[in-house]
Amino acid sequence: MIQTRQPTIPELLIQHVPRNLVMGTEDAFEVGALRAYLATKDMDDNHRKNALGQMRAFHMNEFFEETLRAADAVHTPLKGNGVVLGHAGIFKFGRVNMSSTLWNNVRRGAIRRQLAEANQAMTQLVQPSLFAPEPITSGTFFFVACFSGSLTQQPEKPLEIHIAVPDSEMKGWLFREPLSKFLARYDEAPQQVDLAMPKLKTGLLETGLLETGQDTES
Repeated sequence: MIQTRQPTIPELLIQHVPRNLVMGTEDAFEVGALRAYLATKDMDDNHRKNALGQMRAFHMNEFFEETLRAADAVHTPLKGNGVVLGHAGIFKFGRVNMSSTLWNNVRRGAIRRQLAEANQAMTQLVQPSLFAPEPITSGTFFFVACFSGSLTQQPEKPLEIHIAVPDSEMKGWLFREPLSKFLARYDEAPQQVDLAMPKLKTGLLETGLLETGQDTES
């Protein structure tokens, strides 16, 4: 019996996440981060770093939501300091800010941990199981903006922006790659018939995760 090859994680992402959404997110993060920098650059250094982090959260969230609307993606609305979540194909996704490129702990966000549970079946793509493969019908990924954590080293924009798929316990990453490299994969991937692509509909994403409180930035 011939077994069908399972897709890789980047192949699944390319299949379900439109390229224009990825490109739009990259632009949104850079514009949002710059707005935050300009809004806080003249503040006293004693609290400027904290203010910059908060302004990044608000401005990047706002431009991220604008990108999702432009892509006709189902998503949660802007609300307080809650992180905007989107839906593309089998994936739900959000955004994370990190204060360094050391991939520090992002588990403290309760919503992120709950979303990551959807990646249980996806683990088999990087850790083969002795059992028959499980169908992969859902998943979670994050757009991760990595900042220097410094007020003097490029505080106006991220050092890098990654697309990253966490494990189901949010303790590690099944896949992560800079957007600049990931976007090149769309050119290498076989062209698919438009009807095979999941259509993103304008509307609000019902996550069932927003009733108990709002997530916070890293």
